[in-house]
Amino acid sequence: MTTLVRDRTSGAPAAPDGDPRRPSRTFRPEIQALRALAVALVVLYHFWPGRLPGGYVGVDVFFVISGFLITGHLLREAESTGRVRLARFWARRARRLLPAAYVVLAATVVATLLFAPQSLWQQWFRETLGATLYVENWVLAGDAVDYLAADGDPSPVQHYWSLSTEEQFYLVWPLLVLLGTAVAARRAGTLRRTTTLLLGAATAASFAYSLWLTTANPAPAYFATTTRAWQFGAGALLALWLARPGRRPTTDGVRTALSWAGLAILAGCALAYTDSTPFPGTAALVPVLGTVAVIAAGAPAGRLSPAPLFAWRPVQQTGEISYALYLWHWPAIVLAPFVLGHEAGLLERAALLAGVVLLAAATKRWVEDPARFTERWGLQRPRRALGVTAAATAALALVAGGGVAVAQHRAQEQAAIAARVVADPPSCFGAEEMDPEHPCDNPALDDVVVPAPVAVADDVAGPRDCFVDVDGTALADCTFGPVDDPDVPHVVLVGDSHARALLPAFRQLAAEGRVSVTAHLKNSCAWTTGPVDADGERVRTCEEWRDKLEPWLERHAGTTDAVVTTGSLKFLSGKPDRQASDLAAAWRPVAERGVPVVALSDNPQHDEEPSQCLDGGLAADPTRCDLPEDQAFPDPQVFEEAAEEVPGASFVDLTPLYCRDDTCPAVIGGVNVYRDTHHLTATYTRTMTPYLERELRDVGLPV
Repeated sequence: MTTLVRDRTSGAPAAPDGDPRRPSRTFRPEIQALRALAVALVVLYHFWPGRLPGGYVGVDVFFVISGFLITGHLLREAESTGRVRLARFWARRARRLLPAAYVVLAATVVATLLFAPQSLWQQWFRETLGATLYVENWVLAGDAVDYLAADGDPSPVQHYWSLSTEEQFYLVWPLLVLLGTAVAARRAGTLRRTTTLLLGAATAASFAYSLWLTTANPAPAYFATTTRAWQFGAGALLALWLARPGRRPTTDGVRTALSWAGLAILAGCALAYTDSTPFPGTAALVPVLGTVAVIAAGAPAGRLSPAPLFAWRPVQQTGEISYALYLWHWPAIVLAPFVLGHEAGLLERAALLAGVVLLAAATKRWVEDPARFTERWGLQRPRRALGVTAAATAALALVAGGGVAVAQHRAQEQAAIAARVVADPPSCFGAEEMDPEHPCDNPALDDVVVPAPVAVADDVAGPRDCFVDVDGTALADCTFGPVDDPDVPHVVLVGDSHARALLPAFRQLAAEGRVSVTAHLKNSCAWTTGPVDADGERVRTCEEWRDKLEPWLERHAGTTDAVVTTGSLKFLSGKPDRQASDLAAAWRPVAERGVPVVALSDNPQHDEEPSQCLDGGLAADPTRCDLPEDQAFPDPQVFEEAAEEVPGASFVDLTPLYCRDDTCPAVIGGVNVYRDTHHLTATYTRTMTPYLERELRDVGLPV
């Protein structure tokens, strides 16, 4: 399954305003057709990402449509009544959007309990709670900048981020229109002019912020409401523009050309954009303008007009079920491998898509429409509708919160078990089994996994304040042991999260009085002079952090007995020879001051979460979660080459503690080795302590 930090999970379509049972003079077939196109782009992109790499632009289409329709509705109400009835507006939105959304969430909760590994429950239920409360976009934005959470697999409710963004828009936007109404009445100005100024200012501010954050820190920028509001604003400004007489193009030829141009722009973006396209930023402006063009053109007449395509029944029907189709398709994709026991193939995905379409049609027929149009239980009254909404939200939030609590409790239980085992370890526990000089085997550990998969995410190399996160630039200067004791060797550990993963072993050495340790650890920031292969914010903060690290190392050279470093090879930029040169350039000034530099090999990395594999148990095949060594180390080992270039530097290969016989096991000596796809568990690192000490002593360090 695909990792989620940069997954382009697209925006939820607003529930259709037109309904065949309730004809409306405001029904616009081109908007329904836009919904159909947008949801088709989204669904095809998620089912077959390589075929339509930019299909995520459907989010922009939906956001523009929402801004256009909602602003037009609010403007008409304000002009006709002089006010905006907020309770009535919010109640209508709740009746349209929440029943189907909550039905899908409830079904996803049941499917999670039945099919998902328990190691995923805590993350998935936490996101379900975020989706229920319509803050899922902020949950994901927070995870995107939290290095410990950024590598998590996508949850089946991740797509609710866009629905959360829309709901937040529905809460705030009417207040701006209401403010415009009040200002216009007080200053004797026209409502449209005043509202245009207010909404225009909000749109411009959001667009400017989107441009900045997409460059500075693109991961959270993708999910933040503040970077997406301008897309709703574009639709809003179009509604205000078209509300003036004579603003729509009058000739069918111009409108036809404008409509086809907009559709071509959307198709072009879906084919040309990829996951590496900076988004939203300036790239999002293109599909937004394409959507604006189609809406502005309407449904022109004429032989070459796209109006017949818009009115084609399959297109209109797809638009009608677009909301439910969006809701169901992503959980189906995420959960399918757990139900099937393998990744879905071509035919299985086609069958899954057909099932999702049928499920969406059923949801439209038996959930959406009855909730929107029923006269029963007084749901047409705003107060009653909002009360029922609050009760349903509370009930679902209670279930999701309970799931989080249960998952946390199980994780704590397993962590306690792991602590007891580590305190009195059996023979051949953990890295002892891999000891190159005295390998051993304990059959009693064959079915043991410590920590258990459900607890592995919390088996972190703490403390947290020793690790500088994405946006940090200050040195943590985290110390362990008697740093001021001249008789105890002082080791400085420098590097990124892979260096941090080894901190428990160094802390153990410090606790035993063998060394004192100072840790300088920074997210995605290896000790090199070259730029990291990451987004702009990581590059900038890494460079600033290094600028402070170098003088610190120079000032403390006299009291430092060795600098030990390692890092994630995937974050080093350039070709291997350049990577080695950049590493050597960073180490050389320290080595020239007489301080030995010891470079440790990087640890293996997996394509899939090992703990999800382990969650199924090891009885059937104890080796089924192992990985071939050549796949676990896809990048050249440039740390060794760099050490050869620097006099006074040494290289220590820790691979024998991770792999044997060309295989890297997921469980070694009963210990769960990996916290995620490429970070070691703190438990396994602690078992490496005596062997790490031996390796450091072999290269001449006085430990």
